[in-house]
Amino acid sequence: MAIASLALAGACSPGYETAAAARSDPTGPGRARRILLVGLDGADWSIIDPLVAAGRLPILARLRARGRTATLIAAPPLLSPIIWTTIATGRHPDDHGVLDFMVDLPAGGQAPVGSIHRKTPALWNLFSSVNRSVAVVGWWATWPAEDVHGTIVSDQLAPQLMRPDAAMGAGLISPAASVAALMPLLVRPEQVDLEELRRFIPLSAAERAAALREAGRAPSRFYANRVVHLAAVVAGTRTHVAMAERLLREQKPDFAAVYLEAIDTVSHLFVKDAAHGRQAIEQAYVEVDAALGRLAAAATPETWVIVCSDHGFHPPTAGLAEDPAQLAGPATAWHRPYGIAAAAEASQLAIGAPATAAAPAGTVSPLDIAPTVLHAAGLPVEASMAGRVAAELLPADRAAAAPSRAAYVVPASVSSAEPRSATIDEAALARLQALGYVGSRPSSLAKQNLGEVLYRRGRFDAAERAFRSAVESQPQNLGSLLWLARTQQALGRTREALQAWTQALRLPEGASVALLPAVEAALASGLETDAERLLAASPEAPPEITHTARAMVASARGRAVGAERELRAALRSDPTCFDALFRLFELLHRQGRAADALPALRRSAQAVPGSARHAALLGEALLAAGNAAAAERQLARALELAPDSVAVRLDLARARLAQRRPADALATLQPAPISPERSILMGAACAAGARWTEAAAHYRDALAAGAVTPELLNGLGWALHMQGLDREAADALRRSLALRADQPQIRHLLGTLGS
Repeated sequence: MAIASLALAGACSPGYETAAAARSDPTGPGRARRILLVGLDGADWSIIDPLVAAGRLPILARLRARGRTATLIAAPPLLSPIIWTTIATGRHPDDHGVLDFMVDLPAGGQAPVGSIHRKTPALWNLFSSVNRSVAVVGWWATWPAEDVHGTIVSDQLAPQLMRPDAAMGAGLISPAASVAALMPLLVRPEQVDLEELRRFIPLSAAERAAALREAGRAPSRFYANRVVHLAAVVAGTRTHVAMAERLLREQKPDFAAVYLEAIDTVSHLFVKDAAHGRQAIEQAYVEVDAALGRLAAAATPETWVIVCSDHGFHPPTAGLAEDPAQLAGPATAWHRPYGIAAAAEASQLAIGAPATAAAPAGTVSPLDIAPTVLHAAGLPVEASMAGRVAAELLPADRAAAAPSRAAYVVPASVSSAEPRSATIDEAALARLQALGYVGSRPSSLAKQNLGEVLYRRGRFDAAERAFRSAVESQPQNLGSLLWLARTQQALGRTREALQAWTQALRLPEGASVALLPAVEAALASGLETDAERLLAASPEAPPEITHTARAMVASARGRAVGAERELRAALRSDPTCFDALFRLFELLHRQGRAADALPALRRSAQAVPGSARHAALLGEALLAAGNAAAAERQLARALELAPDSVAVRLDLARARLAQRRPADALATLQPAPISPERSILMGAACAAGARWTEAAAHYRDALAAGAVTPELLNGLGWALHMQGLDREAADALRRSLALRADQPQIRHLLGTLGS
């Protein structure tokens, strides 16, 4: 629904002020600064860094070398309209209300999600409310373009590019007075010439002409044709850049936001193209790099440029089975949660050669971008924003200034354009289908996505209600059934969860994804008969899934030999089946045979070198088998692919400790969140470096957190003894012996302490 007016929470709370009263002094450390926010959909440091090193991305090279960089980590669901709206509002998806690509209309049918569905103000609303000028180009969910203090070119302009004879619809650009100045800058797909397309893929003039003719005859097939879709992406990018350049030069807005989709779309279209995929994707980065340079040059020199992506993109070696461009496929499986965030002054991006680039420092979330933008502009953070001000992305003067929070009053800002009718916009739908975001028979997944958001925030009761509603309206929705079962299991209601899983098993492809979690849940609750019933009811499950489920049942019944036989059969069917690999390692490790799992794990890791979990599992097995050096290589690779994995980070620290490198282990552990396991490893690393006082402190932290084991007490006792604190050491050792009496070495040590 439209934002009519909004006085946000905290207006009368102590420590808050109204935003109008908090306008910055244009001089000194709080001076107003123009902001340019550039969104690069799908951009990933793992692609950027090698291209920077090869000299192909000069603007991003300057950004990496002279600016401030971080990794942006997004929480699933990794859908563009959700995350880009979170970035623009600083609010959780369940608050801002943009939850899918499509929305169900009250009168029936569907339409692309738009500004009228956003429940909270975006940055352009907030800047406008305090009389700061704005320019927004192409941002997700901005149709109809809102009336603001400045100009908005909505996201629905790009799908119109394939309609050469159609009039531009209402609400595409606001204010209407800007249309005449901006529309001559529009680039259509047929205007992208052959040489421009050849930079992406080999293409003949005849192939280009044939593709354009086909699209002209059947507009609904426009985006299904890869060549024409590519031309549309290039045209859309150049349209957005040209319009943004004009707005930046002529209006000099206080806040500008520009969205560029090229990297994500080209990645979807070509990531699995073994012949030309790499060339196409790298060229998309080259195009976007040049666009970033043009935008920075159009901005005033002191403009603070913040660049971010909503997510990264898995490489073709990640072992994903989903087709990234299949019309009805779950294409978002290819989205990695690791995007980019970086910031620098526009003048630093426009001239000069870059210095050596540094690795991204730290992490930010999509929720952090809006608070950071406001603070960088010298404005208070809106009171109800959930994120933090990321000082690591700020210029020095703003990083030194303490953030304040304030209430903003946002007046009505939606244009007079009405939502589209109940009929689906064919251009927008075809575009989303061609990217695999919606199926050939579209239905909004807003309820399912809301449930997932709530689940990941730990709000299981609310999540269950959302999933139930989704299943009621879409009984054939496999994803909603799986999430419903998972939520009921989290609530401790296994019987209900098994009913949902059973329902899921009956759907097409259901056995592939529902059988293993259903069997696992049944066995965890001691319901072995139910697990066998589920297995018998799934004759269509792929063989690797069937064999793995049989192994799980056999293991629960104490038949280890049979379980191993079934797991090896599963791996003969699919050598990269992670469920089978994990359970094989777990089974053999319990028997003291971790090394026996290594051949299968090595084969799988070699087959899918872009998979973090396969590399991590191999690293864990190598560590268990006593090969710490080889384990370190695999775990370091896994951490590079999944930088927020705490388990991988802890295992990597163990591997470095095993090689007597305590300083490296400590450096590895520093970014990890505080936990008993981290404290124990920190203590062990300090002890290995003879830093006894620090070791004892870390061991005490672990004990205070409830991790009371004989090994931990022994470590504390030894650290205290090495400090000469024998009385305290003796107390720790006695506690250890009380937990486990059969420790002759500890009894001997206790005797030497005179106790």
